[in-house]
Amino acid sequence: MYETLTLDNGQLSVVVAPELGASLVRFDALTPAGPVALMRPGGTGERDPNRLAMYPLVPWSNRIAEGGFEWRGRHYPLAANLPGEPLPIHGDGWQRPWQVEAQHESSQHEPELRLSLRSWQQPPFDYRAELTYRLDNAALEVTLTVTHLGEGAAPYGLGLHPWFPRTADVRLEAEAEGVWEVDADQLPTAWRRVSPGEPWDFACEAALPERRIDNLFTGWIGEARLCWPQRDISLSITANATRYLVFSPDAQADFFCFEPVSHAVNAHRFDESSGHGLVVLYTGQSHTLHCRFQGLVGNRSA
Repeated sequence: MYETLTLDNGQLSVVVAPELGASLVRFDALTPAGPVALMRPGGTGERDPNRLAMYPLVPWSNRIAEGGFEWRGRHYPLAANLPGEPLPIHGDGWQRPWQVEAQHESSQHEPELRLSLRSWQQPPFDYRAELTYRLDNAALEVTLTVTHLGEGAAPYGLGLHPWFPRTADVRLEAEAEGVWEVDADQLPTAWRRVSPGEPWDFACEAALPERRIDNLFTGWIGEARLCWPQRDISLSITANATRYLVFSPDAQADFFCFEPVSHAVNAHRFDESSGHGLVVLYTGQSHTLHCRFQGLVGNRSA
């Protein structure tokens, strides 16, 4: 087994596993009828973050092609880090144990947990990450910050990888300007505008596509809404990000992911001037992603 820590403010509860990449094991609304899962809950004793509720993405999100990238005249190799996946994916933060820096549960504070990670094993990324989970009334606030500690500079990206229950009636609303088409390796090939009314148009509340989706959407306004009408549940998401990724194998899957991220898939192999979204940090500089998840169960805030 592994240690978990719980935050509970009477409206929401989150269970965190610092040892498992600082993952959320559960995120529940607390109702008179009992807990209601707002993210897909992890099973008892489950150690795979991809089978839990959410984990942080640092120092990058998604895949990098060809096992590494060139950065300012030097090649940096990156090993594949997920069984069955030939490309390095999601950085190393989700696969390392995090340290507990502080936990506040007193009546003078909204429940808050602050975690940290020190990583230098994947050059050019030499960093300290800080992750805060905080319950603010009916909302979970997540703040993820990376600070570069190495010499020179390195390109960083951040994201969150939540997993949600997929039901036949689930709906997504998340206005975006365009989407990246992908190849068989799920790497971006061409960007196009999202056409009104197409299966990937989420400007208004819409069902998830029937077939596989694992695509990055750009020009996001930083606001989204998920709803499960039959369960009478909705979840609003706000983030200081302009991109999100939607992933679900197909309509038979029991999950989908809606991931706020700061940069394009395979951005490390884009030209530096291409608007890829990576942030170049010099020694001591930081980059922060903030995201808020607010639930509504029935006619009451979670």
